[in-house]
Amino acid sequence: MAQLTLRDLDVALQALREGRFVLLHDSTARENEVDMVAAAELVTPEHVRIMRSDAGGLLCVALSRTIGERLGLVSMIEILRSAAKEYPVLGYMNEAEAPYGGRPAFSITVNHRRTFTGVTDLDRALTIAELAKLSKTALADGVDCQEEFAKQFSAPGHVHILLEAQRSLAERRGHTELSLYLCKLAGLTPAAAVCEMLDGKTHRALNGYDAQAYAHSQSIPVIEEKQVVASFLAHQQSN
Repeated sequence: MAQLTLRDLDVALQALREGRFVLLHDSTARENEVDMVAAAELVTPEHVRIMRSDAGGLLCVALSRTIGERLGLVSMIEILRSAAKEYPVLGYMNEAEAPYGGRPAFSITVNHRRTFTGVTDLDRALTIAELAKLSKTALADGVDCQEEFAKQFSAPGHVHILLEAQRSLAERRGHTELSLYLCKLAGLTPAAAVCEMLDGKTHRALNGYDAQAYAHSQSIPVIEEKQVVASFLAHQQSN
């Protein structure tokens, strides 16, 4: 991927504020994948269409640790660990560490209760936007929204929720933490819609060169993990 400048970060943040996509590359030492990222609170059915057709990976919503706690969410690892007491096979299937290193960020899957099947562009956009709306309320009020979460959403569903690591980028440098930090820097609700970019020719993750070419053709900013982490560490040192 190309060398980045501070301006690249500013351009990416402005794109998120405007409801546009950003392409986010984690690291060659990690998944080495490029995710298409958008602010969840600004997601429309057209965002979902582009993510499923041009990116092609798993469409998820990353939520900050604080939001997850106020909605009563826990990681899928904890859910399987608890369920294994009654269903032992789930304990054997529970992988606490992913092959690329680190703990998987997955929590539960949900549909908004106003959806039908939950999988259409309209349905998933509704679920994502309403999840971001409730997340914003949870942060603003500073209170638990577990009852409201249960009223508005059903599980299982068609939108995967990812939870930020306890210490964010100080602990884990996945697309979950990277995209949420970008949302925070942009002054947006820390809830990001993310989807891996896949390659239909190689049947692997889209490589950096092709991701850059796609980004250029669509006027989408590209940002890398090292630029986001540099900003994160600089903010930590100044506080």
